[in-house]
Amino acid sequence: MNILGEDGPARKRTRFYLNLYEGHRLFGIREHYHDKKTGEMKPTRKGINLNRDSFMELKRVFDRDEDLILDWLRIGHIPEEVLRYQQLQEEAKKKNFHLVGDVEIKETNNFRDNRLFYDRHEGSKVIIEFNTAHPFAKAISEEELAKLNPKEIRGLIARLIAGYARSRTLLLASGVSEPKIIFEQNEYDWSQFSSEYISEA
Repeated sequence: MNILGEDGPARKRTRFYLNLYEGHRLFGIREHYHDKKTGEMKPTRKGINLNRDSFMELKRVFDRDEDLILDWLRIGHIPEEVLRYQQLQEEAKKKNFHLVGDVEIKETNNFRDNRLFYDRHEGSKVIIEFNTAHPFAKAISEEELAKLNPKEIRGLIARLIAGYARSRTLLLASGVSEPKIIFEQNEYDWSQFSSEYISEA
């Protein structure tokens, strides 16, 4: 068996493979389970083997109706890496990993650092610390927000998103692929641009 790809949690995987059975060349899609006794992945009865003619018909249908199928599956134009991230989220949920829990907001004043915020996790709780030395953190303090009307608050949110979008554009053009570097640079640039947008406002 030549496994081309697989999907799903570790204990129950759907495998896509090439198989030779009684002299017939087949493309298979089948669910596999983790056998606790042997430690191996074993096939279940849920699956299908396609011979050449069946596969060519499937390919023809997909080529003809790709947009319809993707729309039906609610995939649309979502990039493959985003879909993989969503799959990882689903797998984490099945393992009872808390992706989003309580959020606690704190404040700190670090004038030596121009970052807008710091984040850390304590179990399922996410702690966000706003750096009040940053102009944007000052602008969204409870005291300052109380002085603003809804339209002005929406303007602040728009500036925050604009800072993120500008940072993202720079990163996409940089060619950086290391996740740690990407996120660190994104936070740095985002903080910088958010500061500029607030100063301009």
